[in-house]
Amino acid sequence: MKIGEVGTLTGLTERTIRFYMQKELISPHTEWRGGREYTDFSEEDVSLLKAIATLRELSFSLEEIRTMEQTPDAIPSIVAARRDAAKEQLHLAENAHAVLLKLDGSGVRDISALAERARAAAAEKPHPIPPTRPREINESGMGDRCGHVPFEIKEKWNWGAFLMPVWWGLYNHVYQALLTCIPVFGFFYLFHLGGSGSELAWKHRYWESVEHFKKIQRRWALAAVLITASLLALNIGIYIASNREAARLEAEEAAMKEKLAASFEALPEWHAFLAGRKEWTKEHMRAAEEAGTAYAPNPSDLFYFEEAEYYRILYSHYFDFQAAGADISDAGEVVFPGENEALSYRVQVQFSDGSEYEILCEGDENGSLLTFSAVPDDAATEQNMTYIKAVKAAGELRAAYIAERTAEVIAHPLFVETFGEDHTFVNGPLPGFESYGDIYNGGELEIGGFYAEVMSGGKLYYVEIPAELDGTEGELSIREAESVPDMSGK
Repeated sequence: MKIGEVGTLTGLTERTIRFYMQKELISPHTEWRGGREYTDFSEEDVSLLKAIATLRELSFSLEEIRTMEQTPDAIPSIVAARRDAAKEQLHLAENAHAVLLKLDGSGVRDISALAERARAAAAEKPHPIPPTRPREINESGMGDRCGHVPFEIKEKWNWGAFLMPVWWGLYNHVYQALLTCIPVFGFFYLFHLGGSGSELAWKHRYWESVEHFKKIQRRWALAAVLITASLLALNIGIYIASNREAARLEAEEAAMKEKLAASFEALPEWHAFLAGRKEWTKEHMRAAEEAGTAYAPNPSDLFYFEEAEYYRILYSHYFDFQAAGADISDAGEVVFPGENEALSYRVQVQFSDGSEYEILCEGDENGSLLTFSAVPDDAATEQNMTYIKAVKAAGELRAAYIAERTAEVIAHPLFVETFGEDHTFVNGPLPGFESYGDIYNGGELEIGGFYAEVMSGGKLYYVEIPAELDGTEGELSIREAESVPDMSGK
């Protein structure tokens, strides 16, 4: 039968019945169906509840009832002890009643005066025992029917609910805590659970008292903090260890690559392949730019104007293609299964004439290279040749344009009137604007306008023909600069 029927038969409240269940004075059949807990009480359970209720009316404690249940031989002694206790309580009650019969409360305005009269009335009688403290309202475990939640519980943040929501929720019968398993929503619901978890736990599980509730929730909070701190420390340890391992592997890879590069550069086959060419550096690029022997829109393109003299390495790397089958020795060292096939070192090299090669070397686990092969990269070479042709064509077209526009500007009446024969170009002449984007794709160079800085009579002038992106140009203009730069080079 259901708990409501049992309450009708025994005269006990549902809360009291659940309390006796929690104290394991009765053990009715319980099962879960459809996510809910169902309890079925037998006739024997009802009879036992009636017996417990009767004994409780006689002031037997729960511990005494449990002892008599488990140890029937102890019943006589427990009954005798209860009888003696009741007799003592009766004696105290009679004394208190005798004093109260003589106690006159009229005209008394404070408790001190009342106590003085009580002592006088007691005379030779024992002082009355103080009244028992009224029991707290305890509606815990009644779910939504719980109308009173102690203030000190209602406003309490619950760390157990916040840090261990699922396990805490199952223990405290707060099953909505499972909502924290929902991605994104669950994260925000954690904070709601931390703030209202204490109130929910009070409503959904029976507690003997507020102190009992606080004691259990403190244990949950302590366990949650310890477990969370342990997991955090573990993850930090794993993160640090993995970073150290990654750094170690990276350092080993860098050391191996450096060792392989040194071995590669010492190979006679490599020097024969270079045929005396020098490596192109930034210093070479600056020297070519300062020499002004050729013009390229990108200074690094000057590399192509020394067709047979330089080389540059586009990239280099090594690949440990046997590492998947490697073993770890007792000393913690990597042991490769192959003696002469442990490593490969790959280099992509480009010559200043545009030809490009892929060089592959195979070596052993000690970083010594054993073989050398150079394979022409025909596709990259063809692309480089097209690029070089476009760069050189753009440079030639630009030079021709500048020469033509410079002659046009020098012959312009405004220029002749302003400077005559006394002029020196200190910056330029240059196009007003230029765009090389289409050149590399087989198109034409976009160029127009004119710009130069001219010194004349100790003054600096800006000479300009403005040009727009659509190809339209303005008139020649000459304006004096506000200041003259120091041309001494000091």
